[in-house]
Amino acid sequence: MDEAEAFDRLDTAFEASITGAGRGPPPLTVLFSGGVDSGLLAWELRRRDGIRLLVIGLPSSPDRQAARASAAELGTAVHEIEIHPGTVEAARDRWAPLLRDLPRSRAVPLLGLALAMASAGPGPWVCGQGADELFLGYAHFRGLDPRAAAERSDVDLARLQGTDAVRARAIAGELGARLECPYLEPPFVRAAQSIPISLRLPGPEPKALFRRWAEHRGLPRSVATRPKRALQYGTGIDRVLRRLERPGDGPARAATEPR
Repeated sequence: MDEAEAFDRLDTAFEASITGAGRGPPPLTVLFSGGVDSGLLAWELRRRDGIRLLVIGLPSSPDRQAARASAAELGTAVHEIEIHPGTVEAARDRWAPLLRDLPRSRAVPLLGLALAMASAGPGPWVCGQGADELFLGYAHFRGLDPRAAAERSDVDLARLQGTDAVRARAIAGELGARLECPYLEPPFVRAAQSIPISLRLPGPEPKALFRRWAEHRGLPRSVATRPKRALQYGTGIDRVLRRLERPGDGPARAATEPR
């Protein structure tokens, strides 16, 4: 399979996945960080009635700066929600039962997603979960041979589908709305997994194939190639939690570290 055929497969599956996203009365909120994953969703949905982009973060956080720049390049506005240590602490305590048995690397992003949904107002909400697992966007994929990378991708995707995305949707349900993840729709997952792992391997740029495909879909190159920090770092949530986890603050550790 060459890149052109891979793009054809992704196009067909993605169009089926995105067509049904957020159907129903507006507003439809894209949980937006300014990176390629949410940027492509924003690009594809930008003409929907009632569409809005939302980013959360501490003052001057990287995600808010990136989201502002990307939204301007997409020709849309972005709604910024400023969070503070007290907001993070309250969310940590509220969602502790869904976080405490997860390793930190998964618990903190889930907490960030919970904070974004809680800030977003009426749903449905659309997010970019799944792109990193399918297109090898995490740092732990660097340097892996094709077989090891394929195995790790399968493990990461199974964890996301079986635990983390399920809990994210449970949080959305408790907040009274629906979370949609177009990259996790079965047709898109099948299309992505049908692409040889050799085409999906990371090079100097993470998720290079996904970024080129996003450009092929019309996403401005400046957004498709924008470097992006993980949600917990880009928003500042991880930094706040580490301060709360200093000696003597047991509940914070319980909420973000495995038992």
